[in-house]
Amino acid sequence: MSILDDIIRAAMRGRYPEVMPPVLKFDKKKGKEYLAKELGPEAKQVKKARDAAVKRVNAGDYDPYFDVSERFPVDRQNYPIASQPNQTLQVLPAKQETIEKYRQIYNNPESKKRLQEAYLKGLDIPETQGWYFMGQLEKEFIDEYGPEQGRKMFTAMFADPMAAWTGGADPTANLLMATYDNFRKVQGANLPEKAFDFPYPIGGRFLGTNAAQAKKVEAAGEINPRTNPKRFNFSTNFQGAADRATMDEQMMTMGYGMNVPTPNTYGAVEEVAMELADKNRTTPMGFQEVAWHGGSGKIGKPMIQFVNEAIERTSSVTGMKPQDVVKGMVRGSIPIFGVGAAGMVQQNQNQSDILNYFQDKGIQ
Repeated sequence: MSILDDIIRAAMRGRYPEVMPPVLKFDKKKGKEYLAKELGPEAKQVKKARDAAVKRVNAGDYDPYFDVSERFPVDRQNYPIASQPNQTLQVLPAKQETIEKYRQIYNNPESKKRLQEAYLKGLDIPETQGWYFMGQLEKEFIDEYGPEQGRKMFTAMFADPMAAWTGGADPTANLLMATYDNFRKVQGANLPEKAFDFPYPIGGRFLGTNAAQAKKVEAAGEINPRTNPKRFNFSTNFQGAADRATMDEQMMTMGYGMNVPTPNTYGAVEEVAMELADKNRTTPMGFQEVAWHGGSGKIGKPMIQFVNEAIERTSSVTGMKPQDVVKGMVRGSIPIFGVGAAGMVQQNQNQSDILNYFQDKGIQ
């Protein structure tokens, strides 16, 4: 490893790679030019180190921080919003005749058959159950902030950001975007306006749309179940609420050939997932997480495993110990690149900064 590698490794403990001016490229399909992200020397060095870590992680050549086999759910009774009865079932049209119209549309036999088949396929894929079980990560927040404040911070720094940035993103990209958002809040920075102004490795096909959603959630201080039911359910599933289903793009595509439910009909399509969950003697959350994998054909990998991989990549890129990466993560640092700086004084300052930010938002 060169001196330059060491310098960049140390630098990435406190910031993302330098963002370069965009470059002009040509879109052959649209027949027009556009501005695209350009990786600078720092980003290329980080990408090289990150790619090597990804290769090692994919080969299983590392010791996971969390034992995935011992994952367990968060206790919803400790979360005031998640402990309430399912709120998104009420997301329905105003007129009864319109409600019945969409119930017939979503309740059609072919759609239910596809969803049921996806669930049965998912049962044959290892590690598809307990995807939302995040009790081990919640414990890290509790250890850092105490029981009451720790749970509030788990919602504010993990469950809600994951939900805000989830649109069209795989879990790895979702976690990258969510943790970047935490870091920039601690730094007192605004979200970039253009996709090419986000630092490496933040990206995704709906980065701009997700950034807009994140701004709305930040301004409102919460995710509204009526206006944003899918994201609301995603967040509360992480908070242990198993009585609702996240009807995301994958579920809607394989069941109905749609990306999202028709506006104001989420409750009607969620009713189908609840019916099938009862049929299969599982929870709506349990039905969705298994059917999602069966319909997509993707390998089973619980969310806590994606966190494990982020910890390992960060440790590899920055040279930090995994336990220090986790401590930085719950204090508002960058899971992929680490904490603000080495040393306990800076670590404590990070905790103060993130607490001050969320206390200003009424989370205290």
